[in-house]
Amino acid sequence: MMEAFSRPRRKHGRVAVVSVAGLFALLVAILLIPVSLVGAVITSWIIFCIVLSILWRAQFVSPQKIQNEILAIADVKLTWHEDESGRGWQKDRETIYEGKMDINEYLERKGHNRIIAVMGASRSGKSQLVYKLIQSLSEEKKIIFMFKATDDYTRLGYPTLYIHKAVPNVFISPEAVARAFITAFPISASMQGITASTVRGQVKQIAEKSKNWQDFKKILEDMLKSESESITKGALKFIQNNLPIIYRENVLNYELPNTCVVDFEGSENTEVDMQFFKFYAEFLLNQLSKEVWNKRQNTLFVIDEAHLLTKSGFSIIPEMSALIGAKGSMILASQRIADLRGQALDNCKTQFSFKQSGKENLDEVSAISDLFHQVVAQMLSTYEFTDIGQDRPDQYVIIYRLQNPKPKLYSVKEITINNNDSKGKGSSEEERKEDIDYQKVIFEFLSQAGNIQDLGKRFAERYGGEGENYRLTLYRKTLPMLLKLEKIDVKEVNNVKFVNDKPDIKDTKIYFRNGENPSGLHTYLVNRTADVIYHKGINPKIQPSGISTADIESDKYVFEIETGLKNDISDIKDRIAYYQKQGKETIIIVPNQSEKKKYVEKYPDVKVLTLPELQEEKL
Repeated sequence: MMEAFSRPRRKHGRVAVVSVAGLFALLVAILLIPVSLVGAVITSWIIFCIVLSILWRAQFVSPQKIQNEILAIADVKLTWHEDESGRGWQKDRETIYEGKMDINEYLERKGHNRIIAVMGASRSGKSQLVYKLIQSLSEEKKIIFMFKATDDYTRLGYPTLYIHKAVPNVFISPEAVARAFITAFPISASMQGITASTVRGQVKQIAEKSKNWQDFKKILEDMLKSESESITKGALKFIQNNLPIIYRENVLNYELPNTCVVDFEGSENTEVDMQFFKFYAEFLLNQLSKEVWNKRQNTLFVIDEAHLLTKSGFSIIPEMSALIGAKGSMILASQRIADLRGQALDNCKTQFSFKQSGKENLDEVSAISDLFHQVVAQMLSTYEFTDIGQDRPDQYVIIYRLQNPKPKLYSVKEITINNNDSKGKGSSEEERKEDIDYQKVIFEFLSQAGNIQDLGKRFAERYGGEGENYRLTLYRKTLPMLLKLEKIDVKEVNNVKFVNDKPDIKDTKIYFRNGENPSGLHTYLVNRTADVIYHKGINPKIQPSGISTADIESDKYVFEIETGLKNDISDIKDRIAYYQKQGKETIIIVPNQSEKKKYVEKYPDVKVLTLPELQEEKL
């Protein structure tokens, strides 16, 4: 139970403590030897034991002197009692040897699942615990979504982006616009005949034809004039009624930095502001979810007041938390357990809960364990919590305390973004294109390999304009020049991408930088493979490169990604045999049919598949 904990010590250690006790005993022995040898030995041994006991206890820090540490302070067990009060099982809280939690080690011992829920009412200590986790988790990059002006996330030392000053251009992703809309504006039961799917479909249809909110508004008005079908017209009217809340004349094209606090700060009209913020928060999360397996690896995502999005039933949060796996971490914070129930909470193997009240919340806890119900309802004080996601809650429940919470706070550092930075209004597309150092930007973008379409889209997202125009420039000039100079390489790939969770299969050319190990092509194929098997219901565990394991592991299968760029293809032979002994089948993934032939000849007993073949394969 206590393997992930260590009791806080002072600077002196065990050797020093034993040495000092030994010196005391030796001094006593020297003084008493002239009187009696036996007495000297016995007395010095007693003195050694007494001094050792005192110093041993003194080397540990008093709980009152510990600041901002998570301690294991008690456990609750079912104990059989047989006394005057009666006989039977009782739930007893017992103080245990206080231990300091190493949160990263704690999560590793729970199977490397780094998705954490933190649930607690106002003034319970929830926010302070989230601050502690943010500053303790090992991820280098951190993105924090903050919805309450009273929170101190902006003072944790990370740059802050105020979303009302930097409204993102949402029309780079019509599907994300549609999902964000129904998350921010849920359909009430009183709206006869109108469904979320109808509204979602209409928003997406309009967004696909729009370059900005002005276009969106005009197309919506034209559709309302021509539409006669009552349900569709009702859905369009619903969109029109809510449009002013999220409509903005000036928007910016930008990507979130690797580390930042995104502050969705409210003002006078709280209800309207919160719908505005929910819309743009959901949109940004949709965009981030696409990058979890590539540029957002090793990122901690923190979503405070997560129930603002999850209660709609349409948020990307459950899917995003499932995608993260071993690639990063996520913290979902909310006041009530019932607010996070469902897939979002199920994906959190660690579920820190402070004291809870209310039948709905306590019923959720009772469904896990009656012992949990007793602890969460009656046994927790301020700053005390338990992990209702722990194993074997029927045997014991550990109670933790955030001791003297005093997080490190810093001055707020604001991120400023303007139209000139984002190449928005004020410059023509031709002017923007002339200002671009294509070779430099291509090298930057190809840290994440991609095809012409992906690269054109990335240019359009950063600099504005149409992706197709950038694709023409890249195809005719920049990419051929870089290929001729052998600074980049290209490979034919039988590709699979998912659009609205439906596979889109087509052949494409993937560009990547030369000289990288692992190659950008390898990383691209790993991510595409993980995407395919995830949509087949298999949980992919992507392994770091260079550690002599398969590229992706799962419960029954392992996947070796072979790009065809290396000369020796026999290096995976031993790994195939190793996993076979474990009862796991190895599947080799190749980019195209040309590369497939040599692997089929080399490994006739192993499945060798392209991505489309993997999509069709029954696993």
